[in-house]
Amino acid sequence: MAGAVSTADIEFYQKNGVAVLRDCIAEAWINRLRVAVEKDLVFAGPRAEIYTKPEDPGLFFNDFYMYQRIPEFRDYALNGPGGEIAARLMGANRVNLFNDHLFVKEPGTTESRVPWHQDQPYCAVDGRQFCSVWAPLDPIPQESTVEFILGSHLWERWFAPFDAMRDGAVHGSQEFELAPDFEGERDAHDIASWTLEPGDCLAFHALTLHQGMANTTVTTRRRAVIGRYLGDDAVYAEREPRSEFPHQAPPLSNGEPLSNAPDDFPPVWP
Repeated sequence: MAGAVSTADIEFYQKNGVAVLRDCIAEAWINRLRVAVEKDLVFAGPRAEIYTKPEDPGLFFNDFYMYQRIPEFRDYALNGPGGEIAARLMGANRVNLFNDHLFVKEPGTTESRVPWHQDQPYCAVDGRQFCSVWAPLDPIPQESTVEFILGSHLWERWFAPFDAMRDGAVHGSQEFELAPDFEGERDAHDIASWTLEPGDCLAFHALTLHQGMANTTVTTRRRAVIGRYLGDDAVYAEREPRSEFPHQAPPLSNGEPLSNAPDDFPPVWP
């Protein structure tokens, strides 16, 4: 596993806020995760959301905390390669799991673009060491991949979360600025994306701006499992209104290391 993250990958991640790693997740993990996804589609968790409307084509399914209910997800979240990948890219001495997340966009789900956003404003986390490892279970062509604004994790700007995927809500916080129309000003930014195969992964900083494209393919599913990982400097951040994640408030004081609540944020590396 250590060889899957090179010095060049670390440098690219630190500079750009994202790295693509090839053949870093074993086929056995991919096969187990595919089984787990089908379980979750039948027995969805209490936080599951379907973003497509009944009249929309396809299906856009979303779930969180699968590791708490489904053994295959738990094994991958706690014992899979994500923790070490995140540790090496972040330069962390230890890594704890924040949560896991599932995206399923069935073929022809044309209404499933996720607009430009950062992950960290959704989370009660302060600190620079906060990394997502995005693992596809299907081939990801250019038209349905994830796009990133390179270097945006270094802007020292936090953009307000949106919940338009679910109900059109606008976040009520005065702490974050409203996101500009990044899609309308694409030429002003350095935007990168990659095609992917099962076994590859995208690893990106929680403040890196990114958007997920719709699945307009006719026959290819777009299943992806994301692990979010906390490093040494990650602390609990009380916000107003309360952050969406974690859904259950941990037994921590504001500013306390999240690693102090291992039942809520299990250690995964070393």
